[in-house]
Amino acid sequence: MVTIFIGKEFKYREFLQNYILNSYKSDKIYFFGNIDFGIEEIISEYSEVLIVTNEILYSTISKMVATLNNDVLEFKDKYLIPTKTIMYEKNSFLMEINETLINVIKVTRFIPNIFLENGYYTFHIFNYDLETANLFVKPIFDSFGIDFSIFMNEGGWCEIKVEKINRNLIKQLKGFIPNIIISNNIFEYLKEKLQIKNEKITFAESCTGGLISSYFTKVSGISDVFDGSVISYANRIKSEWLGVDNRVLEKFGAVSEEVVQQMLLGILEISSSDYAIAVSGIAGPNGGTDVKPIGTIFIGVGDKNGKFIVERLNLDGNREQIQYQTLMHSIRILIKFANF
Repeated sequence: MVTIFIGKEFKYREFLQNYILNSYKSDKIYFFGNIDFGIEEIISEYSEVLIVTNEILYSTISKMVATLNNDVLEFKDKYLIPTKTIMYEKNSFLMEINETLINVIKVTRFIPNIFLENGYYTFHIFNYDLETANLFVKPIFDSFGIDFSIFMNEGGWCEIKVEKINRNLIKQLKGFIPNIIISNNIFEYLKEKLQIKNEKITFAESCTGGLISSYFTKVSGISDVFDGSVISYANRIKSEWLGVDNRVLEKFGAVSEEVVQQMLLGILEISSSDYAIAVSGIAGPNGGTDVKPIGTIFIGVGDKNGKFIVERLNLDGNREQIQYQTLMHSIRILIKFANF
């Protein structure tokens, strides 16, 4: 594993060096002021290569790497990247050359996602249960001799973890499961999808107390797609800030489909966002009833065109576990609702 910094300034940016090298453990580090070096020779010696460059050299480096793979650059989702790219996000793409994985990243004021940083890759499947998903993917992974772990996560969708991937594997998986998502950070993935469409999202949170907002704002550059949200714990705040009808609150209770619908409408109106998530529930350990026991959660997702969906869930666990499951289920519902 090797990290190559290309750009005169990187030799002096110690914080950037430390951040990247803490994220991606390298056996060797190179610094080059420009592209006048033998990149092909370096690449041939390692199974994983991280190339860090700047805005001026990024296009040239991308073209150079593509040429090594008899490839060309094309625009995908507004990004100029090699056609044989395995994974990509804004300012970062991953490709394979002769069984060597190469991740090229462009550092501006933000450090983009490093696909090699975790030592594993994550696939997300939303349209199948665990048994069906495993039935589809196992023969494919077996044919490539790649071990994998598959499980149902806290949000009710299937995750697959693998330690290595290649372009042909991705191609076959997408052939069987067209909507499969490849991302080690699902929140980063959502930010990218919203950025591409120039859209924004907001949240109206009750039982999660800002947890959804917190996880989104861990992502660098999230301000491009997120202006703010409302934590509406008390009924008065639901009514005064989000416009929830007091008669609806009295008739159905704060933890109800009807209230979540109105929370959605209210937050979409005051935020002028394209999408919204609203949640209300009983996280415990107190507050449950026979009709609405602890773990009763309502999650709503809506858009600016007035379309929405609300799901009722009955979750198990302690308060923290129920809140985290609510967060993850809201992501599942959003991705299926918006076709992300």
